[in-house]
Amino acid sequence: MANKYPNDRSQKPGPENPGASNAMRIRTLILVAAFLIFGFGLLVYQLYVLQIRDYETYRVDATEQQLSDTTIPSTRGSIYSSTGKLLAKSSVVWNIVADPSRCSAEYINQASEKIAELTGGAVTAESVASNLSMSDKKYRVLVRGVDMPTAEAILQYASDLNKQAETTVLYLYTEQSSTREYPYGAFLSSVLGFTDSSGAGTYGLEYYYNDILAGTPGRSVSLQSAGGVDLTDAESDYHAPIDGLNLNLCIDDNIQSIVEEYLQQAIVDYNVKSRACAIVMNVNTGEILAMASMNQFDPNDPNTIYDSEMQSILDSDTLTAEQIDTLVSRLGNTSTLQGIIEDGQISDDEYSTLQGMMREAQWKNKTITELYYPGSVFKLVTASAALDSGIMDTSQQFYCGMEGWTINKGSKLYEHTYHCANNDAHGWQDMATALNNSCNIYFIQVGLSLGPQVFYDYYDAFGFTQRTGVDLPNETRWMIYHNEEELAQTEANLDSSSFGQAQTCTPLQMATAVAAVVNGGYLVTPHVVDTITDQSGNVVTSVDTTIRRQVISEEVSAEVRSMMEQVVGKGQDTSSGRNAYVAGYRIGGKSGTSENLGRDERADGDYYKQISFTAVLPIDDPEIEVFVMMDDPRWTNDYASQIVAPVVGNIISEVAPYLGLERDPEYDTGATVVVPDVVSRNNSWVNAQVEMNKKGLAHKLVEGTGTVVHQYPAAGTVVPVGSTVYLYTKSTTDTMVNVPNVVGKSGSFAVQMLSAAGINAQISGDENALVTSQSVAEGTSVAMGTVITIETAAPESSEPSSDSGTDTTSGDTADPDASSDSTATDGE
Repeated sequence: MANKYPNDRSQKPGPENPGASNAMRIRTLILVAAFLIFGFGLLVYQLYVLQIRDYETYRVDATEQQLSDTTIPSTRGSIYSSTGKLLAKSSVVWNIVADPSRCSAEYINQASEKIAELTGGAVTAESVASNLSMSDKKYRVLVRGVDMPTAEAILQYASDLNKQAETTVLYLYTEQSSTREYPYGAFLSSVLGFTDSSGAGTYGLEYYYNDILAGTPGRSVSLQSAGGVDLTDAESDYHAPIDGLNLNLCIDDNIQSIVEEYLQQAIVDYNVKSRACAIVMNVNTGEILAMASMNQFDPNDPNTIYDSEMQSILDSDTLTAEQIDTLVSRLGNTSTLQGIIEDGQISDDEYSTLQGMMREAQWKNKTITELYYPGSVFKLVTASAALDSGIMDTSQQFYCGMEGWTINKGSKLYEHTYHCANNDAHGWQDMATALNNSCNIYFIQVGLSLGPQVFYDYYDAFGFTQRTGVDLPNETRWMIYHNEEELAQTEANLDSSSFGQAQTCTPLQMATAVAAVVNGGYLVTPHVVDTITDQSGNVVTSVDTTIRRQVISEEVSAEVRSMMEQVVGKGQDTSSGRNAYVAGYRIGGKSGTSENLGRDERADGDYYKQISFTAVLPIDDPEIEVFVMMDDPRWTNDYASQIVAPVVGNIISEVAPYLGLERDPEYDTGATVVVPDVVSRNNSWVNAQVEMNKKGLAHKLVEGTGTVVHQYPAAGTVVPVGSTVYLYTKSTTDTMVNVPNVVGKSGSFAVQMLSAAGINAQISGDENALVTSQSVAEGTSVAMGTVITIETAAPESSEPSSDSGTDTTSGDTADPDASSDSTATDGE
């Protein structure tokens, strides 16, 4: 039926469930409200994170994006010898640095290969790729220490790659750095030490004075664009680096060279297993003029094992008994080595450990890091204590018989008998005679006379219970000695201590104590550095002499010096230290042959030896001490008087003239001397040089060590005192040299020119006048060691002469003083 009321809307059909529509509207409103609340909440949270919680992080990130903050490294100071020779220097190099967070992973492999290629193999592509892949890092050093051309080539490559990709795919830059160089390789290396890859001092002076040498890095802070380019118009903050200071050493490179040469020769000739060391020191100031621990290493490449014996051990599949013995001698019988010692095998795990131990051993400065038993050298301290305490004087006599000295406490367990070397019996003797005889029995009785308390007081006063305080790192403090209570507990402790066989010390401790014995009794602090200067040469710090205390009186010091001079004498057979004598110098000394009680006995039942000799000159007015110690020599006669004393004498023969030390007034520098025969008696190079030293002749080994088979000038030749005799151990053919022209030069300079050419000179006339003629013409080929006469005259009458003169090497005469080998055994 049609709707009667078409305009009545209430009659139109509606939804079946009006309530459902309302519910939907409500849900929609709730969802929208929830979405809005969540969105605004999230926004508020993010604002909280950005502005409150992580504010500092984002602030730093923003600053890093806007600022370029670059550290500018300082240049490390140099190290110089006392003569100004450059021993360690730093050269400017560049590091290639990357910001991996701004590098594209797509180009890493390609870039790594190219960078490795541009460095010439200094780094591997794998290493570069590993650093570039650290995308969470902003700073990684890809290459260290390249020169400027290499650095520019790498940066140019990165620039070209970025242009090709039309964006930054490889973000690289450079930072200035430096590399440490040691121009003379292994020379003085145990003292200099070395630096690590970062340039920090690791050993030796480099470590001890690291803060002084390193300087202070600079800093440059500037604004940069989004692409990381510095904005040149923006303000920047620049702080220049402060370069490190320089060390100027007391060590004289000429003296150091002499010491190293003779020490190395002795190590080879006497098969010294556990290295050797030497010290040349000014006894009054504590200045160390030379300090060597041989064999040494090259600080330019310190990780290489330079001892061929040690390297051969590393390379061996199975170690021989001799190799194990060498290993123990060098590294000690430590628990770390027990497995290797027991089975003679080096496992893969043991290899790295052993290699590390060998490196550490070669880096050590033996004079301060290793202990030894001083033996009879210590008798100088015992004698000084006895005299200074007033308990006895030099005339005091004690008896030394064949029976030795026996300690008997009523039980065989405590019985012990001491003897002198070779079971010698010296009879009744005073202190000077006992010191020359190196009589153990005499000094045992001196020690007992002193008693435990007095003996220890002087032992402590001479510095044996403390470090010397030398300006070098790693000076050991683990000395072994008996204190006053232990000395009183048993006579054996005091007896053995009195002649240096119950205590250990460093070689430098012993040398410093000897310096106090002879310099008037003053214990000085030894030091290696003389001054510290800035880059302009201005002295910042001067290392002055430090006297720790006076140990003995000057009068007692003079008495002991007199006894020491008798030990060396003038090289006569009655002096036990005669092999250290050098004609023209008053020398005092003392030898020490000790048993290394830290090791088991040798196969022959004897102990391994540690032998040393100290010499002081001029002994009447002391200036210089030469101290040499050899650890575990493998030689038939392993006495210090036969092995070490000659080396000390050889060092003195070159060092004393170089330093211009005062000669004995009785020594005639204008005299002539007959060259001794060192060939027919089958002398070793050491004994041959001893003979030359006693005659006042210089000497040079032309070849390696061994038995002398030829000499020039020949035996019986009359030559000026001080002439050089050249010794050959392999060839019997003379080395020929050309004569230089010295006419017109001063006589003294002409002598130097001829000497440098290997030629001896005899001056006829005033050495300060000009040379008018030479006995052998310029350019003539002569045997090295030939004596040439040069005539001099005052400038106004110095007309060149055509007189060729007479060669003084002709008309040889026999040596009326020729004697037998002087290296007889003493009673150490």
